[in-house]
Amino acid sequence: MAYFKRNKFSGIAPGVAPRLLAEQFGQEAENLDFESGRFAPLAIEGTSVKTLANSIRRSIWYLDSDSAAPIWLEWNEENISAVEGPIPDDTADRFYWTGESYPRMSTRALIANNTHYRLGVPAPSSAPTVAKSGTPDASMTAEETAYVYTFVTDFGEEGPPSAASAIVEATIKSGAETVTVGIPSYSGMTNLAFGTDAKKRIYRANVGSTNAQYQFVAEEPYASTSYTDSKESSQLGEVLPSLTWIGPPNDDTNDYPDGQLMGLTPVANGIFAGFSGKRLCLSESYLPHAWPVDYRITLENDIIAIGTTANGIVALTDGKPYFVTGVDPSAMTATQINLAQGCVNEKSVVDLGDVVLYAGPDGLCGISGTQGEVITRGLISPKQWNADFYPETIRAFEHEGTYVAFYTTGSGSSTVHGGWVYDPRASEAAISTLTTNAERRGGFKNDKTGELFIIVGNAVQPYRASTTTNRLGKWKSKKYVTAQPVSMSWVHIHADSYPSSPGKNRVRVWADGVVIADYQITKSGNVFTQETAIPSGISDASLAEPIMRLPSVLATEWEVEIQGYVPINEFCLAQTMAEIKIS
Repeated sequence: MAYFKRNKFSGIAPGVAPRLLAEQFGQEAENLDFESGRFAPLAIEGTSVKTLANSIRRSIWYLDSDSAAPIWLEWNEENISAVEGPIPDDTADRFYWTGESYPRMSTRALIANNTHYRLGVPAPSSAPTVAKSGTPDASMTAEETAYVYTFVTDFGEEGPPSAASAIVEATIKSGAETVTVGIPSYSGMTNLAFGTDAKKRIYRANVGSTNAQYQFVAEEPYASTSYTDSKESSQLGEVLPSLTWIGPPNDDTNDYPDGQLMGLTPVANGIFAGFSGKRLCLSESYLPHAWPVDYRITLENDIIAIGTTANGIVALTDGKPYFVTGVDPSAMTATQINLAQGCVNEKSVVDLGDVVLYAGPDGLCGISGTQGEVITRGLISPKQWNADFYPETIRAFEHEGTYVAFYTTGSGSSTVHGGWVYDPRASEAAISTLTTNAERRGGFKNDKTGELFIIVGNAVQPYRASTTTNRLGKWKSKKYVTAQPVSMSWVHIHADSYPSSPGKNRVRVWADGVVIADYQITKSGNVFTQETAIPSGISDASLAEPIMRLPSVLATEWEVEIQGYVPINEFCLAQTMAEIKIS
């Protein structure tokens, strides 16, 4: 006797012929969660939590705070990378982002007033001037010295030093010789945090030449243009710490022909990472304004995007990917991964914890440490991948350990919106398609709550609602093939419930490619009701169990499709009632 039963469900594998699919895979799998291994429809999207300024917004961020009301940030640009400050218990709530005209920073209070500043502190435009005065101290030996100075922003961020002043020879001491140091204000880039709390710090070479170490002399208000130095060498303070603390690549195309820093990403130990062209850039630990040139790693190919795993940075290029690891930003090393799959879309990159996923030319790729693979190989052919999964245009996110991708294709009346989910949590990875009714342009994953928010039109909606209302799930089996034509007489489905709203459980059966049965089934009390669309002309039937008779048809290929808004545990296609009873 022929008998087909399925009580474990997985996703689609369109790269495999329908009759050769493993038992758990389907020809279709739509709006389903496979973590439990059963047919489990995904929850619908939640109601809007935020109305955006317009319907062309493409990036959002939810800036939370322990001390004030949260703020939704929104941008028209779609490649915004935003990071909250790395300093623990930062009362200013610093916030950083790339993707606009230059890398930026702000604070929670300033953002509320639509105020931001350039990320990074420039070196002074000119060297300090020096003028000696007073009478030499005969008990001292005159020393040659020079001065530099730095800018310090309103936020206490110190920049790199100026060029050195002219060398001055003096016996510097109160009551003897003094040196008046001219410290001009900055002239160059705009939108710098040089307000009322900004400072200028003056440093002096302790011995002999401009190659000597510079030590702290004094800090002056930013508005000050000179300082008179009367400190002896023994009174000087700390060595200049910011010698290499230049800002990140910005919009100065003379210095950065490959463009500004992009892809701002937090790394372990308070380090920030980003990229410009072939260069991977790293900040000083816990100093997001400082990006030393020595911390930049040049790769063989242009970097498209970066991601992080527990033990390093994954740099995805238009060629092979790289894994960059190290504890200190000054000693990071890059290893090329033996995977000939360039990243075709920076918006496809998603960090799932131990693995970074991205869209490659042949399929969805995964990088874990120095190992990489096309994880959809064997499930989706490269031709199907590029034709049906839209790798170059998807916008992908992480949600509860799954990879969620949305796409829009076509234009005008031919526009199609859709999506798909890659779910690696079950014993075998699963792919389900997603139905959508509008473009999903951008989103934000709240790591504190696990919620994923998506931009739909000019609204921000949760990817899944907190209610129990689900999407319509659909799953179509492989082609079950018999050696000889047989007649399957019964079909049975077992579900958690059999509701009439929001929709009824449905089962359809194909015999040699023709739909021979299309039933819907509900339950009231202990009585099941079968509604029949195919064969036509059959009245509704009352059943003691959800077991439905099939028309008498001989066939060698059989397929079953189930649909519903509630979890379905199994279906069974059998020639006799006894086979169903023992299942």
